[in-house]
Amino acid sequence: MSSSDGAACCRSGGDLLRADLSDAALELAAAGFVALWHHRARHPAELLPGRGELAAEVLEALAQRGRAERDGHGRLVGVHGLTLRATRHAFVHDGRGHHTWCAFDAIGIPAALCLDATAHTDCPSCGRPLTVEIRAGIPGDNRLALWLPAPAGGDLMAEFCALADLYCSAEHLHRRIDTQRAAGQVADLTTAVSRGCDTWSDMSGIDLDEVTSC
Repeated sequence: MSSSDGAACCRSGGDLLRADLSDAALELAAAGFVALWHHRARHPAELLPGRGELAAEVLEALAQRGRAERDGHGRLVGVHGLTLRATRHAFVHDGRGHHTWCAFDAIGIPAALCLDATAHTDCPSCGRPLTVEIRAGIPGDNRLALWLPAPAGGDLMAEFCALADLYCSAEHLHRRIDTQRAAGQVADLTTAVSRGCDTWSDMSGIDLDEVTSC
């Protein structure tokens, strides 16, 4: 599946995933995203062929900043919001499920790639399962409330992903988040789509069927 058709949905920008990353880190993250799309864990040297030592250093740095996950064999199992680890958040596209680091990822990735997908998560306040139908990158229900914390620039998964949840209502969000004190934004799904297109704009032109680089 080529995501090039979705490029028009997105624009360049958004530094949530790409802030301060080197060209090698961006290249490894993109190749890793493609591998994870196909549910494949990869050693860093497989993601940057011919640059094994550099790839290992890059993955180590990404993992230390909460921007990548490794398994016990040192393989990449999470990057750019996709993960092979079972989480509360996922989306289903073309009959295949993809777990994500947070609810924002489960909506933002299909939005950026202009996919038909179904996002799954749950409300942290009441535990109610939440399903969002997405068609050509656009969610059909805009009544849910998403909390987008302001990342502090340290550990992405700990500072942002652990809190970027979808709630069944704004009331339930406010039960859990003191928005007067916590740094962040209450967003509807329209805003989530816009932020998703910004965040994953570097993925919008990648052919996800092309796995030779992995």
